[in-house]
Amino acid sequence: MTKSEQRMRRRAFLGGAGMTAVAAMLRPMLAHAAAGTAPQRLLLIHRPCGSSSLGNGRWWPTGGATGWTASPLLSSFTDGKLASLQNQMVVLKGLTCPRNMNWLGDGHGSGYLGMMTPTPKDVGNLTRPQSASATPGSKADGHSKTITAIDQSADQLFLQQIAGLQGCPVPSVQLTASTESSDQTNDMHCLRVTSYAKGAAGSTLPRALYPEPSPAVAFKNYFASGLMNLSPEQIARAAAQNKSVLDFAVGGLSALQNQVPKSQLPKVQAHLDAIRQLEMSLAAQANAPACAAPVFPNGPMSPSPPMFSGGSSQGGVTNVGKLDSETFPMWQQHKDIIKTLFQCDLTRVLSFTFGYGNSGIHFQNGVLNDPALSGKYTDPNGKPIADPNGHHDVSHLLNQGTSTDAHYIIDKYYCDRTAELLAEMAATPDIGGGTLLDNTMAAWATTNGGPNAHDSKHLPLILCGGSALGVKHQGHLVQQDVPVADVWKTIVDRVGMALPENFQGGLSNGVVKELV
Repeated sequence: MTKSEQRMRRRAFLGGAGMTAVAAMLRPMLAHAAAGTAPQRLLLIHRPCGSSSLGNGRWWPTGGATGWTASPLLSSFTDGKLASLQNQMVVLKGLTCPRNMNWLGDGHGSGYLGMMTPTPKDVGNLTRPQSASATPGSKADGHSKTITAIDQSADQLFLQQIAGLQGCPVPSVQLTASTESSDQTNDMHCLRVTSYAKGAAGSTLPRALYPEPSPAVAFKNYFASGLMNLSPEQIARAAAQNKSVLDFAVGGLSALQNQVPKSQLPKVQAHLDAIRQLEMSLAAQANAPACAAPVFPNGPMSPSPPMFSGGSSQGGVTNVGKLDSETFPMWQQHKDIIKTLFQCDLTRVLSFTFGYGNSGIHFQNGVLNDPALSGKYTDPNGKPIADPNGHHDVSHLLNQGTSTDAHYIIDKYYCDRTAELLAEMAATPDIGGGTLLDNTMAAWATTNGGPNAHDSKHLPLILCGGSALGVKHQGHLVQQDVPVADVWKTIVDRVGMALPENFQGGLSNGVVKELV
């Protein structure tokens, strides 16, 4: 080797080029996971239309912060039939989504925006901005569905500022089990979208991140990659090949120790230490389960394209029969997609919504007719659902003229689905140790308290998992009139980040100290 070649090689290693090449070789096997450390994740799950069970003892647990007893609805999370998560969850009571209830705008849409995005200061009735395409009539409508966020949502804020959530192939994912939430032909996204990113340069409004309802599209978007479907044998071979490259790099760096000035030795040693760390991670990864795309016997499903009623004030769909029959199968596949996205470290920020804010999904003669669900859902008196209306209408009619508590049954359905996912995450080993749930802060919420009045108080928020991230599982916390932004502030305080003041419309931010 000539002196010129030695100098070029020396500069390459000292400048980090050698480490860049090695890191590139590791990506197919490590799936962008942080070497030797467990990932940090955020999972947000939303169900529409609030809950009518908050004042009748069917939602809130009883007892104190410890030793609490789950309510009939929340028993899905604790009874062991679906999940045993009592020691991995916190039920918060008394949270508020502070807003002037006289503000114009759809009550459910306002709940969506208030839960996840900054709250404007009270400057009169026309407080929230309107989407660019909003007509004068829409702007003046007390139930306007073209209201929008004033800034990015909490999940996107966290992604932007928390290093542990960054670095994955897909920065964030948005999914839904309802084709009603996929309508982008109008600007009624306040009822469909839970995530908002910063707008384009020069834009005064954030960008709505619509959720994807089709498992087939999600599968193609996230798993049609050469990084997936590696068998344990392939991982072992990749580990051996990468390790031999690392050994070569270590040898070259060791030789350089005798050639570089003493002032540069710390840089060489730092590279050696980093490579050894990667070697250890490779060895551990070779013994880890294979990271493979989920397998669906009949392939990922493609739900029927919705037929949107363009002139409808609700912005809903007209072919709800297809929506009714496909909602549960869509959820089953999305559940496996969510777990795989996390298990393969393809993303660390994910939001999922079960349905559109004015959901037209029918449960009687609809969702609950699925063979896997048939006969399994009754109200506390043992009666099956007997309300032919869509979910949004059920939430407002509150069982008028019916003999069953239909909204309780709908609540129970969503409790069961969420508990299933979290229980499976709790049983899935994670990269770097622990389980998927240990390393994931999961928040499950609805956007109103009492749906009939679009109540902004007593929001039923549950936090689950995240024990490896410092979340303290007190169990049942009664917090009177605590803005939901305080929960977000508590999370970001753990990583030394300040929550922007605008997240509470100028109200002072506090920390829910019992959570950490």
